[in-house]
Amino acid sequence: MDKKWVIAGISLRTTLKPVNTKPRKESEDDGDEEPCSTTPTAKEARIPEILTCPPAPRKRRTSSRCSNFNGVREFFTPPDLETVFIPHVEKAN
Repeated sequence: MDKKWVIAGISLRTTLKPVNTKPRKESEDDGDEEPCSTTPTAKEARIPEILTCPPAPRKRRTSSRCSNFNGVREFFTPPDLETVFIPHVEKAN
C-alpha cells in the first residue's frame, strides 16, 4: 500500500530506506570491546543521606503597628463633634 501525506496542499510520499542490521555476537573471548556503561555505585558517587529532618517553620510574630501602645488608645475628639449628630431619645411605652 502506498501512503501519501498531504501538507498544505503539497503531497509528500514517504520513502524509507531499508535498514540492515547484523546480530551482535556475545562472546567472552573478545577483550577489545568496551564494557557497557553502568551507574556508579561507589560511596563517593552516592547522594548523602540526611540523618535528621529540619525543624518545622515557626509562625512569625505579628508586628505591632505602634510600639508605645501601653493598653490605652487616644482618639482625636474635636469639641464640636456632638453638633454633627442629632440626639435621638427613645420613648418609653
